[in-house]
Amino acid sequence: MDEDLSMISTDASFATLSPNHDRIDNTTSGNINSSPVDTVNGLSNGSSHPEAPDSDFRRSTASLYHGPTSAVYDGTTNSKNNDENAEWASSPVNEAWTRSHLFAETARQTGKLDFDGLDPEIGMHLLSIYWCRQLYTAQIIYRPVFMRDMACNGPYFSKLLLNAILFTVSKHCSRPELRSDPDDITTTGWRFRQRFSELLRDSFDKSEITTIQALLIMSNSLFSRCDERSLSWLYAGNAFNMMIDLGLHVLPSPNKMSAEDLEVRKRVLWGAYSIDKIQCLYQGRPPLLRYMNFKASLHFLDDYDELDPFQEITYTPVKQQSMIPSLNVSLLTKLCELSMIIDRILCELYSESRQMSQNQSQTISDEINSELANWRRNLPPQLDYISHPAESVPLPQAFCLLPLFTSSYNQNDTPGTAHESVNTCTAAANQIVQILHDYSQRFSIGSAPYMLSYATYISATIHARVVAQKGRNSNSFQSLLLCRNVLKKHQRLYAAAGKARANLNKLITNLNISITEEDEQVSGPVESGTRSQNQILVQETTPSLDATNVTPQAMELQSPQLNWELSDLDIEAIAQGFRLEGELDYLMRPSGL
Repeated sequence: MDEDLSMISTDASFATLSPNHDRIDNTTSGNINSSPVDTVNGLSNGSSHPEAPDSDFRRSTASLYHGPTSAVYDGTTNSKNNDENAEWASSPVNEAWTRSHLFAETARQTGKLDFDGLDPEIGMHLLSIYWCRQLYTAQIIYRPVFMRDMACNGPYFSKLLLNAILFTVSKHCSRPELRSDPDDITTTGWRFRQRFSELLRDSFDKSEITTIQALLIMSNSLFSRCDERSLSWLYAGNAFNMMIDLGLHVLPSPNKMSAEDLEVRKRVLWGAYSIDKIQCLYQGRPPLLRYMNFKASLHFLDDYDELDPFQEITYTPVKQQSMIPSLNVSLLTKLCELSMIIDRILCELYSESRQMSQNQSQTISDEINSELANWRRNLPPQLDYISHPAESVPLPQAFCLLPLFTSSYNQNDTPGTAHESVNTCTAAANQIVQILHDYSQRFSIGSAPYMLSYATYISATIHARVVAQKGRNSNSFQSLLLCRNVLKKHQRLYAAAGKARANLNKLITNLNISITEEDEQVSGPVESGTRSQNQILVQETTPSLDATNVTPQAMELQSPQLNWELSDLDIEAIAQGFRLEGELDYLMRPSGL
């Protein structure tokens, strides 16, 4: 990485190392030994301005996709040079050159930014919130080209996309001028949604990358913020169809497209893939994008989003200066890897038509457990504060990555497997509670990303079933109170958290668990560094797990407190509680579906 950075100058007249080791001056238009890669990067004398995008070229590469079964499929385009192109792209010298070029492009922004009539100062503030708050939704936008094209009306910017961004992050901004009703905080940013709907009428029938990005961003926001589940799902589905229509799931060879355009396409593809899997978890629906249909590497080359300093804006009540990197590329990569495992879980264990014997189900479950263990074991130390507290980087998104989902119980399991499943789920639920406490010590729990809110709900449903047997004096009762309180705090930003809390209350009532007003007053995590007696109690009684060994057997060995809590439980009764049918099925999903 140091060698890559040594080739970069942030001055507008920077020079980069070309694939054939020649020096290329990006500020001149002549005397360039052009190669196909030089040309598509806008470095040849065909580019009138080194900082302006070649819009005609990029639009010409947005061909519609037709696979081998189609009558319009042209098999002659698969030339014998593809293997050579792939070899060129993966060579260390050319990868370093590509990284340098993409990194340096971040300094090349000109002109006046177009905020679609919004005050530029407010617009820049909202964009700053967006880049630091989002994980998979922000990474579907390649920030350098978005900001550049915002200035010069290039193809990777649109007002539709801008308004989707502004609506999504406006809920984190307290400025009254953003509200339709100055006295009603829930009306913040509604004009951006109205403008989005107006612009969508002119964009909905054309497959474009910015439209895909806008639909996916709005889809996520409509679910978490507005609890509009059907519209959220339909927006996402249309975005996925546009992706296939453009052939984004099959990346071309490097000589067919610039490194910049390839990076854009990879960000859109893999960001959408993760959005699909997470939406499926949230809504309890089958996935629409399958990894088996992709031909694209999970390998991002631009380090700008990786090295950009993390901004704590909206995460803490007081803005603090931070010198730690955002690590957004690493976070996106690991989330995509985890999404592949979620893909298997949803399609192989939860498929409506899948009929498996107990042995087949157990084999698949064992394979998935092994994949999960390998994923956690290979998680970079800076992203795993539980396993590597001394090396980790305290990032909100890293906190959210760890408890994304927990193991589930299969109705065909034997009693022995049922005990193991309940043990594993309870250990994971306890770890989520630990993460909630640790998060609240560093950041404001009330402004946490919705991903953590979803994990809170899942943890609460498990603790509720333990409390139903162990009673109010159990550790799980304290954990249940905390999760319930966290969901209450999240209602301010997320309507879906309110729905989740309402469903949790129905489950608590159904299990005959009594919670008093006095219980609620002492149930919340403490913000930003202070510790109440109740929090100390819960932290000391919640087992701390070593995440490097995540098999159920390892969890059992490392959690004597947990074993004591589960020692006299009716495991079969708890397992039966997860076999919800009919009117109780809504209790398992925050969306109520």
